[in-house]
Parts: sequence; C-alpha cells; structure tokens
Amino acid sequence: MDLFKKVILALFVSISMFAISPAVMAGVPEPASREEVIESIENTIKLSEQTLAAIIANESKKSVEVLFKATRKESKKIESTPVERTRSKASQKMGKARLAYKKGHSEKAEELMIRVVELFKKVQEIHNRLDY
Repeated sequence: MDLFKKVILALFVSISMFAISPAVMAGVPEPASREEVIESIENTIKLSEQTLAAIIANESKKSVEVLFKATRKESKKIESTPVERTRSKASQKMGKARLAYKKGHSEKAEELMIRVVELFKKVQEIHNRLDY
C-alpha cells in the first residue's frame, strides 16, 4: 500500500509538471504600462492623420498602403480594456477605408478615415479619463 501511494504521488507530480511547463515556457507578456498605452494612442492618431492627409493629397497607392499598414500595426499596441470597443470600431472602419481605397473609391476612403481619426481621438479621451 505504501508503494502504491508513492506511485500515485509521483504520477501526480509528473502530470502537474507537464501541464505547467508549457505555460511557463510561453512567457505570458506583461500588460502595457499607462505610458506605453498613451504613446501608442498618440502615435496611432498621428499615423491615421498622415494616412488621411495622404489620401487627400492623392499620393501614390504604395505610400498610402504603407501608411495604412503602419497605422494598423500601431493601433494593435493599444492594450487597454476600457477603450477596446472603440479601438476595435476604429480598426474596422480603417479596414473598410483601406478596401475602398484599393478599389479606387478615394472619396469614401477619405470619409471613413475622417471617422477613424475621430474614433482614435475618442479612444484617447476615454483613456485620459481613466484613473490608474
């Protein structure tokens, strides 16, 4: 009976080690600090305004596409639960604007990007009202 208890205990410990090790090895990233989120929001607003200006100025498709991608990449760095819904709306609108621009509908892309800039500024307002 004593041997049986030792085997069960050893089995339990080994199963626990296998279950825990992938989680530990994955290295759960730390949430972004308030300063990092503020910086990401500001950079996203700047990039979305640059994208809008590029569309209005009728710049080359390649340069506008680069700006769309940079704005999207920067917007993904905004890690704050209270602003997630508004950030998501802005990202969806930006995707629609990019698609409209690709199809040659610059006016529609311009309208959508104006709304995107407004939404990202709203994200900034919401985040600034938070108490940490």
